[in-house]
This record gives sequence, structure tokens and C-alpha cells, in this order.
Amino acid sequence: MRARRDAALRLLKTMLVASVFIPAAFFIYASWLNYHFAFARADEQLSASLNILSEQASKVFQSVDLTFAGVDAVLGDLTDEQIKASAGSLHLQLVKLEKALNAVDGILVVDKGGHTLVSSVFFPVPDNASVADRDYFLAQADRDAGTFVGAVLQARLRKGPFFGVSRRRPARDGEFNGIVMVSVVPQVFTEFYEQLAADTSASFSLARADGSILARYPAPPQGTTHFGPNSGFMLNIAAQPEGGIVTSNNSVDGVERRIAYRKLGYGNLYVSDGVRTDAILAGWMQTMASHLIFGIPATVFLFILVLLTARRTRAFYEEAERRELAEQALRQSQKMEAVGQLTGGVAHDFNNLLTIIIGNLGIAKRGVVEARAERALNNALVGAERAAQLTQRLLAFSRRQPLNPRVLDVNKLILSISDLLVRTLGENIQLETIGSAGLWKIEADASELEATLLNLALNARDAMPEGGKLTIETSNAYLDEVYCLQHDGVAPGQYVLISVSDSGAGMSAETIERAFEPFFTTKEAGKGTGLGLSQVYGFMKQSGGHIKIYSEPGEGTTIKLYLPRRDGDEADTSVAEPEGSEHGRGETVLIVEDDEGVRQYAAEILRDLNYQVIEAKDSAAALRLLDADKKFDLLLTDVVLPGKNGRELATEVENRRPGTKIVFMTGYSRNAIVHHGRLDPGTELIPKPLTERALARKIRQVLDGRPSGT
Repeated sequence: MRARRDAALRLLKTMLVASVFIPAAFFIYASWLNYHFAFARADEQLSASLNILSEQASKVFQSVDLTFAGVDAVLGDLTDEQIKASAGSLHLQLVKLEKALNAVDGILVVDKGGHTLVSSVFFPVPDNASVADRDYFLAQADRDAGTFVGAVLQARLRKGPFFGVSRRRPARDGEFNGIVMVSVVPQVFTEFYEQLAADTSASFSLARADGSILARYPAPPQGTTHFGPNSGFMLNIAAQPEGGIVTSNNSVDGVERRIAYRKLGYGNLYVSDGVRTDAILAGWMQTMASHLIFGIPATVFLFILVLLTARRTRAFYEEAERRELAEQALRQSQKMEAVGQLTGGVAHDFNNLLTIIIGNLGIAKRGVVEARAERALNNALVGAERAAQLTQRLLAFSRRQPLNPRVLDVNKLILSISDLLVRTLGENIQLETIGSAGLWKIEADASELEATLLNLALNARDAMPEGGKLTIETSNAYLDEVYCLQHDGVAPGQYVLISVSDSGAGMSAETIERAFEPFFTTKEAGKGTGLGLSQVYGFMKQSGGHIKIYSEPGEGTTIKLYLPRRDGDEADTSVAEPEGSEHGRGETVLIVEDDEGVRQYAAEILRDLNYQVIEAKDSAAALRLLDADKKFDLLLTDVVLPGKNGRELATEVENRRPGTKIVFMTGYSRNAIVHHGRLDPGTELIPKPLTERALARKIRQVLDGRPSGT
């Protein structure tokens, strides 16, 4: 109770911590997700805005391209002199081109010296109207720059800034022949950017690859015309010239922004848009604050609830402990009564058996009459055999008997013992066996399964004193999870079912409840030990199976044995032996046994069977014989020995003399050679108490190399 209380309180303390920690962890995780989501959403908005900026810039420069095409159509192949001669009409045509396109603020036609030949801005052209120092002219004078977009300049004859887009005029005699320049005002872009920004903190810009700013919203500080060479914008253009999204401090106004940029593919220009990172973070914090409004009260409520539960649990267990103290004496008395019942049953049966053994041995010792002495010895032997059988049943119930399982065909096994069952049941009970076709194989100890069926047949015979019918039926079965949840220790899966049904008196629910208890019996005194079903139960559990009783008073009883399905070839469990095969042929056996009486008994039997015998009282003595190069054909060793146990001794012998035959003796061994209720592979075992016939057969079998189970 105290352990359960401590475990429950530890659990509640853990829940108390978890009621704060888990919501906090979820909040942190949600904050992390929302943080990344806020930036991802900002990136989506930046990408959408960038598409709009690119579209608007492309349309403006398409207008510029149309202007260049119109100028080419107006000028045709006119020379500089012809252009000057027709300056008036050409001026009017250029004005029409300029007015037709909102983005265009002026058109100049310039000769190779940088002098303006004709313009849409003014007429007549002043004599000093030279653009030889302008970047859009200088860029084309040295080489053909294609379509060149210049930096923002201040107009000389008009107010307001502009940037020039220039192209070379067709060459004459293969030489530079001047340029055509189209003037674009940044206001076309900034007004559009302002509308796009609306009430947000967004910024937009149009810039050249060298960082020269052509248009920007919000307007850059006075005198700022370029992005700094070490600004994030310029560094990322160098790293990813086609475009990207970055976070950097803006060199124009020093504000950190999330910026998306893209190359236009026109005059080496870039459009970019940005949003302040503090605005993104403000939106993220606002979202998380809304979560806190609901999360904090819920967390406080959960914390208080767990705290109250912990207090009530502590009070509950304190009350339960007081009650447990009051009930402990009762439980202890009940426990001692159960132990007393078991001990009394064992003591009762052994006292009877010892009476038989001791009494008859006393009669034999007196030897008054030879026939009487022989009868007394026979009775003592019967009593000893019954005592050995009682011990085996107790081991079976406790699931400590060593099993030697083999793959079996249950139909064949039942058929092989049917004659024995018929003799056991008697003439007034009919036996019917029904073997299912296609029956699966099982893995079990054949002798123990035979003993199990024999036990059930004996119980059925006693339940039908006036005669009746016993039916043994086999079939394949599947136990599902629903059934297994209702029966402890049963795993879902495929089983072979052996049903043993009788038409006897049946059992009440109370009897079924206690049927597997050792020494519990409903038979008259002296008619049964109460260990038959206990042995069956122990064997089934040790074999990984399941047993179930179905019975009602007056309706007979059905006992169902479920043994797990196993794949494999059926083991041969019977081998014909030639007559006299139990005797020795002069082989030498080393007996290692610490009990002198048992050792002398085993040695006497083996000498009578024509074996040479060497005796050792423990592992140390046996190893000294090995050191002295004593030869022997088989090692017969007890499992439990002083110093090294029998398993360790056998391992030493196998290492020193590979191929030596080894047989173990034991009355009870849980871990040395038996694990999980099964003999270790390749292990030969003879159980105690030893009998002459069993010892003779086992020794001969191992020496002849016959398989176990013969």
C-alpha cells in the first residue's frame, strides 16, 4: 500500500510539474512554429509584391522599347545635316511619341560629339545643349552598350530628376554615329510604390546592379543615391544574381528588413521589396499574446485541479493504510491457513507413504518369513514410488519440472495411448476419440502430455461411477484478443485444442473456482490426493498453453486444453529396442554425487549392469581424476554439487575431452540446466529418485547415441 501511495503521489507530483511544463513546452513549440510561419507568410507576401513590381517595371520598359522603335521609324536613314534641316517637323513627331507614353519624359537624338540634334523637350535646340558628359552617352561612346539605363540625374533645362535609357544610332561607315536617349522620371515608379505600400511598413525600389537607386519608396535620405557595397542587398546580389529573399540591415536607412529581390533582365536592373522585421515580430507577438489570454487561465486551472487531486489522494491513502492495518492480521491468518493446508496435505500424504516404507522395511529386516519379507519389500517399493510421484506432481504444479518438448502430432499421440485409456476407464465407460483432419502440430513433452490426458481420464472415470462416455476431440483453434483480455496469461494466436468431455456428475461454480488448487478434492478421504488437476494446470502453463473448465452439476464436464501451434517436423517418440539392450558392455562410468548413499546406490546398479564405475564426491575430485588421465566413457553427475556445479563440471569435461557422453541427475534444478521450464538443447537428464530400470535405459541410450525420448 505504501509503495502504491508513493507511486501515486510521485505520479501526481509529476503531473503537477507537467501541468505547467507541458503547456509551457507547447507554447514554446507553438511560438517557434508561429515564428517561422510569420516569416514564411511575410516571404509569401514579398514574393507576391515582387511579381507586381516586376510586371509594372516590365510595362514601363516596354513603353521605352516602343519609343525607341518609334524614333527609329521617324529618323529612318537621315544624316545629322538632314535631321538639323528637318528639326522642326521631327520635334513635333517626337513630342507625339513622348505624349503617347506616360512613362517617357523626353526624347533626345544626339550626334557622335554629344550635341543634341533634335529633342521632344525643346525647340529650337540651344547651341550649348551638349550631353557629352552624361553617363548614358559615355557608356555608348566607348562601345555598343545595347540598351543602357543610366543613373538618376538632375535635368538642366527642366526641373526634376530623371534617368536616361540610351541606345546607339545606326553606324555610318562603321563608326559611332551618336545615340537616342529616352528620359524616364522616377516618379512613375515611386507613385506606384506608394499606392502599393498603402499603410504598411513595406519598402520598394528599382536599382541597378552597381547599387545605383533609380526609384524608391519611402524616399531615401537626402544625398543617398546608392546602396552601400557592403549592404545585404549588394552582397546577396553578388551571391545570388538572379534573385532571392534575405534578412539584412538596409544601408539606406539602417532598418533591418526582410527583402526579396529579382533581376529584371533589362539593362541589368533589379526590383526589390522589403518589410521591417520588427513589424513581422510584432505580428508574431500579437498572435502569441492571444494564445496566452486563453492558455494561462487553462494552465492555472489544470495546476489547481492536479494539486487538489494530489491532496485528496494523500488523504485517501492515509485512510487506506489505516484500513490495511486493520485487515493485515486477517490476511496474515488467511495466508497461514492456506500454507497450513498445503503443508498439511503434503505432510499427510508423506506420513502415510513413510509409514508404508518404514514399516515394511522393518518387517523385511526382521525377516521372520522369507515370503513375508519379500511382500514387505514390495510394499515399501510401492510406497517409495508413490512418494516420488507425489513430488513430481508438486513440481508440475509449481512449474519447476524439467520438460523435454518435441514437435508432436496430437492425433497420433492420442491414438497411441487409446488402449491404455480404455484399460484405465474400465468396461462400463465408452471412449470415443475424434481427430480433426489437417490438425496443426504442437511442441510439448510427449510423456507429460500423456500423463495429463491420463489424469483427466482418471478424473472422468471417478465422476462416472455408474458408467458413461468419455470423448477426446482435437481441432484447430484461434484465441482472439477479446478472449485473452478476459483470461490472464493467455496470448492471442493459433492453438491446437484438445477437448476432454465426460457425461459425469459435473462440477459447481465453486468447485471449478478451486479445481486447480493443490490437495483440493471433492472425493472421499483416501480416494485422491487433489494433485491431478494441479499437475495438469502446471504442465499447461509451463508449456505456454491455456486450460479452461466448462461444467454444470448433472450435465457433465468439458476440459479444454489449448497448446500453441508450432511449425516443424514431427519428432519420433518411439524406437524399438533389442532385448537386453539395457545392460552394459564393459564401459566405464564416472559418477559424481555428493550424497554418499545416492552415489553408492547408483554405483551398485551400474556394476550389476556390467559397467565399470569410478566414484567422485564433488567436482574437485572429478577434475583431479581428469588430471590423472583416468579414462571413462560417460559422466553421470548430479547438478547441485559443492563448489562447481554439475553444469560447470560438464563444461570443463567437454573442453578437456570433447565427445564425452554426459548425463545429469537432479531432484530439482531451476537454472543450471533448465531454463524457462525446458532442458537446455542437447542435455540428457534423469530425474531423482533414481530407479534401476530408468537409470539403465538412460545410460544405454546415451552410450548408443539414440535420440532422447526412447
